Amino acid sequence: MDPKGLEESAAMTTSRDVRSGGMVDGSLSLATSPLQALLEEGTRKQICGGQVLLRVRLACDEVASLKEPAPLFSLQSRLAYLPLLFGAAYEHFKSSLPPRIGQPYEIWFDYNNVALRWHYPLGVLIDVLVGVDVPAPLDLTVHFRGYSSEELLPFSGIGDLQRAVMNSFRQAIFIQHGSSALFARLPKQQQTQLWDAISASDLEVYLQVLRQLQCPCLSRCRSLAVRLHLHGPPHMVLLHPVLPFENDGETATLLSDFLLRTLPALFRESREEASLVDGVEVLAHGVRIPLDTPLWWLGLHAAYLDHFVHLAIRAPLQLLRPASCQ
Repeated sequence: MDPKGLEESAAMTTSRDVRSGGMVDGSLSLATSPLQALLEEGTRKQICGGQVLLRVRLACDEVASLKEPAPLFSLQSRLAYLPLLFGAAYEHFKSSLPPRIGQPYEIWFDYNNVALRWHYPLGVLIDVLVGVDVPAPLDLTVHFRGYSSEELLPFSGIGDLQRAVMNSFRQAIFIQHGSSALFARLPKQQQTQLWDAISASDLEVYLQVLRQLQCPCLSRCRSLAVRLHLHGPPHMVLLHPVLPFENDGETATLLSDFLLRTLPALFRESREEASLVDGVEVLAHGVRIPLDTPLWWLGLHAAYLDHFVHLAIRAPLQLLRPASCQ
């Protein structure tokens, strides 16, 4: 997508008086308007439609063939999860792998020697570890042994990915509604449809199911589901729900409001205007997010397929040390 697309869309949204909860259609306030009336579908598709070209190489200490195998090139959605690439990686490199008699291969990826957490979307991992300037192709290394149980969750098959992602989705629904009953009542066929859409990065089908689970309006939303990813290493994660409005119930919570409460060390000491310390940037879907972006807008347009808004905070390490991870 155009690197300025998200910034411009968010800025336009802020200019429409969402900060003060102004009227949306002349009769309904921002808080009481149906969510579908607030959703800009074209903007969401543009934000969530990013792709990245990967160049995957086999770890040099695992090459058992006389000649180093050619890399695997794969164009992937930023919404995708790395385990969905495991099969293609194995098929591509299997002729160069040492035998594992009676033992399964342990497949995992790294970027610059940092193990990649398979249960987070690819776009989130790139925001955290690479930043805005993503090379094309982006080089990853695949391993078939030496799985680090200290850095990575156990993985025995795609079923583990499905459980992790669907549990995260259910958690996001709980955060927004104060209950996961809506998800529990979703027919099994539609739960399967939801997972199939997530595994295929099919935003159209995903949104068809999601509409049945969303809050009817922002005033009925108990909280927004947000995860803050802090650039390390290590890769630290804060699960931090946030209200869509300030205490008055009308003033939209902005990104700056949220970060000032959760990570105040990221900001300059200024009474006039909130501004980030030099070297700090907040990313989502590969672009820097303006501080005056409403959190509800990000929830509608920039949430990943686990229904969380994932914000990557890239900052000098000394600023992140006081933060505790969950």
